[in-house]
Amino acid sequence: MQKGLSALLKVVKLTDPSTISQAVTTLEQHFTLTTDEIAQAYQQSYESALKALVVGLSQASVFDAKVIKEFAEQIIPNYLQPFAAQQGLQGSALQQFCTDTIANCQALIPHKALLFQGDQTQLSETELAALITDTDSLSITELVLEQLRRLKPTRPYLLDDQFVAFLRHNDLLGTAILFFLHEQLRQEPRVETTLAALQRQGLWQDVRDIKDSLKQLMTRLDLSEQIKPSDELTHHNRDSLKAITETALKLKQLPTNNPQYSQLVIMGGSALSSTGALPEAENFFTQAQYIARTDNDRGLAAFNLFQLRVRSRDFEPALTALQEAIKINPHRYALHDIDKYPIERILGAGGMGCVFLCQHKLRKQRVVVKCFWEHSKGTAEQVFKEAFAMSDIASEYVPAPLDYGYVDAAKQERAFFVTQYIDGAIDGETWLKQHGKLDLEEGLQVGLQIAKGLQAAHAAGILHLDLKPANILLKKTSEVSNLSDISVKIIDFGLSQVASPLQQQLVSQQTHKTQLSLLGQAVFGTLDYAAPEQQGFKQYGEPSAKSDVFAFGATLYRLLTNESPRKLNPKRLANAPELFELLCDCVEEAPAHRPSIAEIINKLQALQKQIKPSQREKEQPDEELEKLLEIARKKYEQNPLSYLSYLHHSDDETSKDNIPVACPYCDTVFAVTQDGGTKCPNCHWDFEIDDDGDVISLYEDENDDKRL
Repeated sequence: MQKGLSALLKVVKLTDPSTISQAVTTLEQHFTLTTDEIAQAYQQSYESALKALVVGLSQASVFDAKVIKEFAEQIIPNYLQPFAAQQGLQGSALQQFCTDTIANCQALIPHKALLFQGDQTQLSETELAALITDTDSLSITELVLEQLRRLKPTRPYLLDDQFVAFLRHNDLLGTAILFFLHEQLRQEPRVETTLAALQRQGLWQDVRDIKDSLKQLMTRLDLSEQIKPSDELTHHNRDSLKAITETALKLKQLPTNNPQYSQLVIMGGSALSSTGALPEAENFFTQAQYIARTDNDRGLAAFNLFQLRVRSRDFEPALTALQEAIKINPHRYALHDIDKYPIERILGAGGMGCVFLCQHKLRKQRVVVKCFWEHSKGTAEQVFKEAFAMSDIASEYVPAPLDYGYVDAAKQERAFFVTQYIDGAIDGETWLKQHGKLDLEEGLQVGLQIAKGLQAAHAAGILHLDLKPANILLKKTSEVSNLSDISVKIIDFGLSQVASPLQQQLVSQQTHKTQLSLLGQAVFGTLDYAAPEQQGFKQYGEPSAKSDVFAFGATLYRLLTNESPRKLNPKRLANAPELFELLCDCVEEAPAHRPSIAEIINKLQALQKQIKPSQREKEQPDEELEKLLEIARKKYEQNPLSYLSYLHHSDDETSKDNIPVACPYCDTVFAVTQDGGTKCPNCHWDFEIDDDGDVISLYEDENDDKRL
């Protein structure tokens, strides 16, 4: 009896002995139930608990009480499913277990009068004090089971090991008894008066009121206990923010031994996260995970921690939280087939979903798995049609798709998509952080590859519709940074049709939140690459290949300047006015005014030919020149230029002609004589050799007649 009443009457604050004394005085004045009345309340709660198990494992009837149905709805998802997974129960074995459990519960109900007994005396002052100072965590389930064993039921097999294990799972029986005990005692006038007095004194919080107000608030804001990335876009007004703040303060005062504590703080954390108060929400989820009474609450708290940490782009602890949630309930929290594709790390997250680096278990190779927050409905052929069309255009510009599927194929829930992993490649945004903006030569090289990839896709009838730097993979293919070749792969072709990206919600809701997380800021920034026809401006028609042209122009500007493409600034590309003009044409509002991909390719190729060596690299630092010479030595076993210098001092007049030279700037190999200097026929760099054998590189501008 003490356990149940302690959970109900536990005071909020016990800062000093006077607080305990104040609470005991209030209980003496108002809580005048006899032990017999309390025992009867326990008997009814015990019966209701077993009935709820029966209803939860069978089918609810219209005649069942509303409160019975409320708890019964939790039985299968929160208790039976995790228990069955733990015990390996499935199919006919699981069905037989449910049938036996229903029969056992019904047979145990008549024992209620023998389990809980009392007399007509009231609780003493010492017993009342024990109610509010009890810290013992002994399980009510264990107390009841011990009593049942002593009663020796007429059907001993009622307490077989598997049935007892089910009643113990997450303290199922005790949690159910407490739930119904609280519901019953709340309707008793003397208990109601007692609780009201304690609440006025700031010593008790009405858990039911907190829970009801939270539920109403979250329903109105379209939130749930399991947070999702789109929660961040929730529109709050002054009243909703005030309500959430006040509720959070009440939850902080709530004793952690309250049976509903973990559920309440999970709900509170979800509401807080929608306001942008991520550290506070994370504290709530961490506490709920630590103190949760059930695997369901523990798993939910862990998954919410994953979502919060992904929102902050704190990927390593986010993965730890996700793996903890999956360990508790893989059927609910796994975002892809983790048995086939075990996770190594999180590569990134965005408006469509989360991207993992995984191992293909059979092929023993790394792959990229993209899991979607939400996805379009339909058959697999319909949903993944555009994405799998990538296999027709997979080339040097597009990674090959490998697999697709659902975690729950029957319900078509939690879709995922698998592609090859490009070792050493990083996305455009990461490139900008690590290497800075592309120079003109690199930009033209990257832009031309992107355009050719889009051209191949459009020829196959495939649109990208989500092109941005984050969907461009770049990889250096040369050893020397200032002469590097960069290979390009365009990712996520057709995946915008699979998912319902957050950016579309930003467009439709016209969200203007000032406190967005790192994930929210990144998602909001992707609107800079979306053409007007993708942002709801119907006068421009439906999205088309010209939508990808708009995104191409914005993407290349971003890579060349490391600035937002919201407004193109000619000063940033003053050394390439023709390229700037091309990018401006690409981002014209009207699709008809934008160039075609073929026109873009022709223009970029023409611009590549116009670039002079002086534009590529006006000054080569000495250390860079040494790197170039080292490459030449490795490639040709000796430095041809040093060989030329050696011949300059040689008396062997027969070796003056047809000397092979490798230009360190463009790798062109050509034959020269040692007289004077030499000039590369490809890039026009002029080489001279001084008396010490050192190479001096000069360039003569044909138009300006100046030495640079």
